Amino acid sequence: MFIASFPAGPWQTNCYVVATGAGAECVVIDPGMDALDGVSALVTEHRLKPVAVLVTHGHLDHTYSVTPLCAAEQAV
Repeated sequence: MFIASFPAGPWQTNCYVVATGAGAECVVIDPGMDALDGVSALVTEHRLKPVAVLVTHGHLDHTYSVTPLCAAEQAV
């Protein structure tokens, strides 16, 4: 099991990337403000393929990067 997290944005909201292991599909949880670079770094480093985004609730600090993240993964 692969679980990584990092504090995203000015509110330092915990963003998680979860997968069964390196090279697997993954889920991004709570991609808040400025989370795109952190997610991209983890995905690249561990050869992951984001397939879903999960938000624990609708506050801005947990949802801000959902659209940019999904758009970036569509381009890959």
